[in-house]
Amino acid sequence: MRSLSFILGFLVLLGGVAASVYFLRPTPPLEQPDLGGLAPEPLGPPLFEDITARSGVNFTYQNGERTANHLAILESLGGGAGLIDYDGDGLLDIFLPGGGDYTGPDLKEIVGLPCKLYRNLGGGKFEDVTVTVGLDKLADGKPWFYTHGCAVADYDRDGWPDLLVTGWGRVALFRNVAVDPNDPKKGRRFLDVTDQAGLGSGILWSTSAAFGDLDGDGYPDIYICQYVDWSWKKHPACSYDGKIPDVCPPKSFDGLPHKVYRNTGQGSFVDVSKEANLRSGGPTASKGLGVLIIDLDGDGKPDIYVANDTVDNFLYLNRSKPGEIRFEERGQISGVALDDRGTPNGSMGLDAGDPERTGKPNLWVTNYENELHGLYRNDSKPGMAFFHFRTAAAGIAAIGQLFVGWGTAFVDADLDGWEDLVVTNGHAIRYPTGKNSSRKQRPVLLMNHQGKFRDASPRLGTYYDTPRLGRGLAAGDLDNDGRVDLVLSNMNEPAAVLRGIGGQDQHWLGVELVGKQHACVVGARVVLEADGQRQTRFAKGGGSYCSASDRRMNFGLGKAQPGRLIVHWPDGSQQQFTGLSPDRYYRLVQGQESAEPISAKK
Repeated sequence: MRSLSFILGFLVLLGGVAASVYFLRPTPPLEQPDLGGLAPEPLGPPLFEDITARSGVNFTYQNGERTANHLAILESLGGGAGLIDYDGDGLLDIFLPGGGDYTGPDLKEIVGLPCKLYRNLGGGKFEDVTVTVGLDKLADGKPWFYTHGCAVADYDRDGWPDLLVTGWGRVALFRNVAVDPNDPKKGRRFLDVTDQAGLGSGILWSTSAAFGDLDGDGYPDIYICQYVDWSWKKHPACSYDGKIPDVCPPKSFDGLPHKVYRNTGQGSFVDVSKEANLRSGGPTASKGLGVLIIDLDGDGKPDIYVANDTVDNFLYLNRSKPGEIRFEERGQISGVALDDRGTPNGSMGLDAGDPERTGKPNLWVTNYENELHGLYRNDSKPGMAFFHFRTAAAGIAAIGQLFVGWGTAFVDADLDGWEDLVVTNGHAIRYPTGKNSSRKQRPVLLMNHQGKFRDASPRLGTYYDTPRLGRGLAAGDLDNDGRVDLVLSNMNEPAAVLRGIGGQDQHWLGVELVGKQHACVVGARVVLEADGQRQTRFAKGGGSYCSASDRRMNFGLGKAQPGRLIVHWPDGSQQQFTGLSPDRYYRLVQGQESAEPISAKK
């Protein structure tokens, strides 16, 4: 018996030591072997064309490092990009946050730089209309604050998209209004309604934001990520090699609590963060950079997934009812708070798609250097969320761990019906110390081959040739040709516009969802049947990093013709549409029997 007890005790001790070694093991080196990916994508023609030089978009996000060498963590975040058809002409316009700078005797007064709105003229041409639409300054002529991100939604349900801008110390909400209500030909402008809407206080440092109807009343509510509790009084000196000063990591600061605001339906919002059961901030919590609102567990209610930097990611399952927003945080239990080793990552960008055609939204997270990006397969059931880490199995681990990923999106770059992935990259610190690590980095394009991905980054075209400090990424069809284009915001260097040119001989179908009486459609699901195959797209709020993408849904068809299309609306109702023609957009209005063909401008 003593021998048996000794052996059992030794095994328990050995197990404990093994567990300790597992959780304390050092971070693996940057040089990673091929971790089960398919062979690299064969060289092929470019899938994107850089049209920035001839587009008329000429703007640079600035972070202030050229003015002062503060090495503040404020400088590391950069900015996003937004797509919004503000004037209703059927062409997506481009909004770009401007960032900020330093002024004052000691160069420690944080000031904002102007943002820009570029109106889409068609044919790949844009014009700067910032002043014309009133976005050159805030209410009462106040200057811009130091900005990071944006979100787009019709918050007042008047049929026109509105704009929320995030950044240091505050947010700004702009309502899209007519210049002259009696004369539609005079166009649209933006009115700063931040204070009237109840959003003028309570924000310390906002990053990504997302709109979605969380309580089922039809009006989009707002989730706002906050980052860390940094200030000049909380600005330690940091170094990664013990010699050269650099930007401090997020672990040097407490995380700030995030915010959720309920839309009253009367043009204002109420902070319900506490009663909604949001997690508090702290040294090992929060530090939000990305947010996505989407129905993940299939119960009809949009849930919230949050990318946090170096701490657990959040998954808030929606337990709300009309007029009352409530969440249950299930990140760890559902398997999406950590990576496959049980480690929190430096997470930045988010998206959701169905790369394996299971009919459920998989979650995609871009992470920091020396970490794998996270692809989480959705095995949820209604009301119960379960995910499995699929990065290596899907071949994505083969790209290695040299990248610091930010903005990202699922896009079907070649219109073959399988969603591909694009990521913009750039280091967060000034002087990276890892072997083969660099501050400026190239973007990544991963092509999907029936659920398995291959690295096809050179097919991004000439834009791939030059490393950059990538941050924001907005994906959308700027010229209405069915091919998704990209707008990328880079730090201290010009933003870029990439035109999608892949799949020239392939068919496609585009869908725009319109809720009943302009109700929010986030949480809807659309299934397209074609030649015995099914594709699923999801109505989402937020996503990417500090950016707002095209909310229309694009289906690549290859050589097939569209068959039956089924819409699952957020209120539980369903509609079916047939007889749709390929290579065009349709507007699907909840409750209307027929799909409306859209004469899309190019």
